Amino acid sequence: MTPPSKLHRSWVQGLNSRLQRETSLELKALDLFCGAGGLSLGFWANGFDVTGIDHGADAVMTYSRNLGSAECTDINESVDLPQADIVIAGPPCQPWSRAGKRLGEQDKREGLTFTMEAVRKLQPTAVVIENVPDLARPHKRQHLDDLESQLTALGYAVAEHVLNAADYGVPQNRRRVFISAIQSDHPLNPPAPWPKTVSVRQAIPGTYWRESKNAQLVSDGMSAYIQRYEQASGCRIPRDLHPDRPARTLTVRNLSGATGDMVRLRLRDGRRRTLTVQEAARLQSFPDWFKFTGSQRSQLEQIGNAVPPLLAFAIANSVRERIMSSYTENTPAGQSYPMPSSPMAQATMRATRRRDTGPERRLRSALHERGWRFRVDLRVEAAGRHVRPDIVFPQRRVAIFVDGCFWHACPKHGQRPQANASYWGPKLRRNVERDQSDTESLERAGWKVVRIWEHESLGDAVARIQSVLTSA
Repeated sequence: MTPPSKLHRSWVQGLNSRLQRETSLELKALDLFCGAGGLSLGFWANGFDVTGIDHGADAVMTYSRNLGSAECTDINESVDLPQADIVIAGPPCQPWSRAGKRLGEQDKREGLTFTMEAVRKLQPTAVVIENVPDLARPHKRQHLDDLESQLTALGYAVAEHVLNAADYGVPQNRRRVFISAIQSDHPLNPPAPWPKTVSVRQAIPGTYWRESKNAQLVSDGMSAYIQRYEQASGCRIPRDLHPDRPARTLTVRNLSGATGDMVRLRLRDGRRRTLTVQEAARLQSFPDWFKFTGSQRSQLEQIGNAVPPLLAFAIANSVRERIMSSYTENTPAGQSYPMPSSPMAQATMRATRRRDTGPERRLRSALHERGWRFRVDLRVEAAGRHVRPDIVFPQRRVAIFVDGCFWHACPKHGQRPQANASYWGPKLRRNVERDQSDTESLERAGWKVVRIWEHESLGDAVARIQSVLTSA
């Protein structure tokens, strides 16, 4: 991971390299109200496989063009949700924003209820929800308190943090509340901030001071209107973007509309102009390779609605590290498995033993009762290969394996998981190949091998082993 100090030396270059796909964790993230994909991009660059759902056709096209699968639908209606390990969501902020009518849960665009329904249905390992800080204001937070109580009741450790994008390498002051929930005893901590902020000059170094054919000059009439607006609102410092500071918050309204609050640059000769799509995208921390679709107005609206990808990256990195850390602590040394696809799968995998399984213990007990003495989990060198049978009779040179139906792909009961299928298919195939190699190596070295499936009856298994032992 590129350190923040290096990114500050060339912020644009660092942005374009950091928000790239390096590997896949085989973990699926479902982004509700995904928009163009700012939140998804941060998770995608951390190795999550992302899928989005949104009602905006242009935004869904942008998402699909850059990140992968996205569905264009009204998610307030009945929607078939794909299975996901992580649910992320940035529901519309208008119901809670000071700039809107503040209808809250009465607003038809309110998406927190749907998000909670999705979490209840999918039971993901982690949840991340983004919205405006007004949602968490003391006298307006009943809906948020209800949401967090429901998450807690489902077994999640819940945290709430108000973060400023400018603290995470985004050249923009943008405060948002993030609610995180994870199937763990401890909630997620906020990501560590960068040591320095990034300025407008660093984000758009070659264009902030000059005209652009892709931007409009602010007319004299509009300039006069801006002056009256600033005077009426008590603004003592002009709200033009300052080259040596982060930008102020980019919104749909001030990016795409001709308002007194529009985001604009002041040129060296005193004239003002609007932002280009690329400049707005940079200030929102979208990399240059990320391409938007639709009209210019639509593209600016998609940018204004987005979660800054660098902020999303920091949050996704925290989620990733927690899941990986939690899982690594419960993974036997020398083994590598994908992240669990659900809390249930996580519990199952944690309970899986490499040795001393129930079928092994029952078989050993039955053999011992019949007077047989043996070694357990003994390392055997055979034909240049180190093999560890579950039960070993060294003097008779008989090796017994007790194979689980899932892990060893039993032809009768073995089933390939639907979640993380791209991992488990090759993984189970390698297990079968390893079993065959172990058996062949032992037999070449003069050993007799017996493989018992866990579904076999205890009597049949003991009879097979005794038959081999008496003839050895």
